[in-house]
Amino acid sequence: MKDILVTGYNRIIKEILWSDLAKDFRVIAADRELPRRNDGNVRFYSISPEEEAFRQLFDVYSFSAIFFISGYVDGGEGFYGEMNDLEKVLLEAAHAHVDKVVILSSIESMNYVPAIGTGGIELDRNFYQAASLRADQLEEMCRFFSKTMSLKTVILRLPYLTNSCNDGNFLGKLFRNIYENKKSLLPYRENDRVDFISQEDLAELLRRIVEEDEDECGSYFVSSGYRHTYGDLAAVLSSLSPGLRILYENKADVIPREDYPFELRKIYGWIPKEDVMEQTAWLYELFCKKVMKGKRSLRDWLEKLLNRQEGIFKYVELLVVFLFAELLNHYLGVNVYFRFVDIRLFFIVIMGTIYGMRTGLLAALLECIALFVQYLGIGVDWTLLFYNVENWIPFMIYLMAGSVTGYIKNKKTEEIKFSREEYGLLRDKYLFLNEVYRSAVENKGEYKKQILGFKDSFGRIFDAVQRLDNILPQSIFMEALLTMEDILENRSIAIYSVDQYERFGRLVVCSDQLRTKLPKSMVLEESGGLFEMVRERKIYKNTEMQEGMPVYASGIFREEKLVLFVVIYEVNPDQYGMNYMNIFRILCGLVQTSFLRALDYEELAEEKIYYPQTNVVRRERFMEILAVQSEMKEKKIADYVLVKLEEKERHKVSDSLSRIIRAADVIGEGTDGNLYVLLTQVNLESFHFVETRLAGTGLSYQVVEKVG
Repeated sequence: MKDILVTGYNRIIKEILWSDLAKDFRVIAADRELPRRNDGNVRFYSISPEEEAFRQLFDVYSFSAIFFISGYVDGGEGFYGEMNDLEKVLLEAAHAHVDKVVILSSIESMNYVPAIGTGGIELDRNFYQAASLRADQLEEMCRFFSKTMSLKTVILRLPYLTNSCNDGNFLGKLFRNIYENKKSLLPYRENDRVDFISQEDLAELLRRIVEEDEDECGSYFVSSGYRHTYGDLAAVLSSLSPGLRILYENKADVIPREDYPFELRKIYGWIPKEDVMEQTAWLYELFCKKVMKGKRSLRDWLEKLLNRQEGIFKYVELLVVFLFAELLNHYLGVNVYFRFVDIRLFFIVIMGTIYGMRTGLLAALLECIALFVQYLGIGVDWTLLFYNVENWIPFMIYLMAGSVTGYIKNKKTEEIKFSREEYGLLRDKYLFLNEVYRSAVENKGEYKKQILGFKDSFGRIFDAVQRLDNILPQSIFMEALLTMEDILENRSIAIYSVDQYERFGRLVVCSDQLRTKLPKSMVLEESGGLFEMVRERKIYKNTEMQEGMPVYASGIFREEKLVLFVVIYEVNPDQYGMNYMNIFRILCGLVQTSFLRALDYEELAEEKIYYPQTNVVRRERFMEILAVQSEMKEKKIADYVLVKLEEKERHKVSDSLSRIIRAADVIGEGTDGNLYVLLTQVNLESFHFVETRLAGTGLSYQVVEKVG
């Protein structure tokens, strides 16, 4: 399973895209805003590209691809340090020899008017928005690294993104305005183009980009293939809320959009499926259920206020306790038992100890005011109170008590907070190291499996060479098919022979599940690009996913002439890579070597194989061919019909049948001395096509199951 890294503005990615990618890859998500967690094949790390821990990810994982999500996606304004983060990612990717880096940018990067000089040279770009300029600078950095460090970069210019809940994206903001009966503001003019792409379609595109090994650096527009305007969007939104007020900012839009992503379809075989505009009503209903149902009620807000330690209720408590303390002091101050108890000082100590210095000083100030009022109430002049230093002592004690107890409280609070932060850092470090260790152990197991499989593949190739070491073409066909099915782990393989004029392909042998599906012959010119590419000695790959065409095809040549070609009709998703195609190429090369050696032997030993001046195969050779055909019929990879002739004159039979039978059919002598015709890839149901031709020769015959 391939490892991929997703970093940048990951908050725009929703659960559906993570889960779709995790079906085929092990996904590592790194973002400073992401909480650390594991979810199946998705692992989230709360780190940024500037941290050392980010670099350590490249020591643990062997990333096949990196996705960097720009903050300008979905009409965003970017995020702090985005350019620096992208540079760090590209540097690490180049040093780690990552296969490719995919930049998820915005179509806004193309919203400019080029300044053209003499000779059609672009001198400058006049951007209409600052966000467009910054998005273009990100793409320029990617192209710079691609040229200077030979790093494969793929830039995807995305329109607005949608998902099942649309919380926080462009469409979600419009939905929220509708829900709250607010006016909606669209950025461009009414007739300007607007496009949406679902995250399900985006996930499929990203998967195909990772799997494709033969692509090159490039920049592509991602579109849904549907043509809509902001006016269409306004009409759809108005249907959801008839009284909705929609305004247009009328910004300039000169983006050269594509009506359909033909390049992405040609290179990656990606076809967008969803038209978001038709699903707007359904998406708004989901938005109301999933997002707006979580709005806080009045009770929730009251509970939130009650739970806030630093909220207004702390000061309400201070005031209530202050009044209570003054009440106690008023009624108990004249009591002889409480004469030596300072309730005011006790109140200050309590508030400072519980809430800290600020509250303690505030409590002390309140009590100082109360004491000052009390002095005035008993007739003490304020000037005497101010100029007599002895009267300051109670005020100083109150303020000192509030500040000291509050300081001790704050100090303990800070120590606890620091200890928790230190514990959190140590815990995160431990979790990261533990995750690194677990990943290293998993990688060790995978590498061990790959190494053993690599060694085993050499053994299987050697076994294939031995199995193909034969001088009988029919035996080579059978062993070639069985060997390819075994090594390629595929049951949809067929081998065709080609006539000397390279016009027709005759089915020689095929996998069991294809016996009733494939025609026994095909016109090569009608196969389109398959025949042209195979004729050029290249591996045909059905990148356009043409229905009815095989996925892979390769030719086998003799003296620049196509004599055989091997096709694979169906493959699993993990068999769309370069490694699989290389193994297919190697096996076809082994088949070619063995088959050509068998043909050379037939030419050299023609007298030992055929009776003189006839096409009749000698007894021993014919029985060997018949035995191989019988074995292929038992394995359900080929059919044949055996016809016994009444005529025993070899020259007459050879002259009569040489023009009506195919090159793959065999005339031979059996052990009983009779002559037989072996019709390959023919069964009793299709024998009537051959029967007409046999009857025209005037030879008497009968269909038999075996010689004798």
